[in-house]
Amino acid sequence: MFIEMVKEICEELNIKYTLLSKNGVIKLEKDNKIRYLTGNKFDLNGHALGNIMDDKYATYEILNDLDIPVCTHHIFYRHNNHNSFAMGCHTKEDLLKIFHKYNNNVVVKPNRGSMGLGVYHITSEEDLFKKTNILFRNNYSISICPYYQIKNEYRVIILDNQIKLMFKKIKPIVIGDGVSTLKELLIKFNKDYYENVSIPHIIPKKDEIYPYDFKFNLSRGSIATTDIKEPIKNEIASLAQTVSKRARIRFASIDIIETIDNNLLVLEVNSGVTIDKVTKYIENGKSIAQEIYKEAIIKMFNE
Repeated sequence: MFIEMVKEICEELNIKYTLLSKNGVIKLEKDNKIRYLTGNKFDLNGHALGNIMDDKYATYEILNDLDIPVCTHHIFYRHNNHNSFAMGCHTKEDLLKIFHKYNNNVVVKPNRGSMGLGVYHITSEEDLFKKTNILFRNNYSISICPYYQIKNEYRVIILDNQIKLMFKKIKPIVIGDGVSTLKELLIKFNKDYYENVSIPHIIPKKDEIYPYDFKFNLSRGSIATTDIKEPIKNEIASLAQTVSKRARIRFASIDIIETIDNNLLVLEVNSGVTIDKVTKYIENGKSIAQEIYKEAIIKMFNE
């Protein structure tokens, strides 16, 4: 959908577009200017800043340094990484130290990952070593953070410190009726996603609350809504704008969690602005996404 939206925007603005690198790069040309899109990343943030946003630990370090409330992240490297920067965060003893620091309740994930892939909630030493070994097969570094009791997760799309879209992610939690299978309940929750997903044959008890996943990723079956009540909506907007202003971020999506004790923390900042997955959950979603992308492209050419 992203490429189709960009094509429509280019046709409207009389911009020549060329798909390159197996459609991974879109070259835009107008008035003797050339700009590029890579995936959902726009030519607005600086290269160094984009690299920071793609790195979960670096994002934590930068935001923490700027006195912005952010979810704590620790970086961890493969055991055979003996570079000076890896000292203190590459042995089993280092890993266990972090694990025990958070009462054996952590989340591990690729340091440069997306879409909730390879994100694990860990509560035992055995699982800790098993999952980190799996992650290190394909990742140079991983992030470890305490497990936060999350009440809600929000995403804010921000462009030049202006909030363009805000929505709440609703993770897959279903309530049993004593008759329906888990798959049937999940299909009612999100038919498009769960209809073709293999689900264990479980019949939750009547009124049993069944949390199918602890993650809020839309790409993994969560849904979204723009129905966010005040005053939390203003508080989320204020935090997102603080991130944008202090970190000098021009265009990004910012994920913010609300914990069960009502604290707001930045979870991560995404240099790739993915809006197409949320369009089916909000009224006029495609038009809203396309207008945001159009404004970003216009700003690219006004540089």
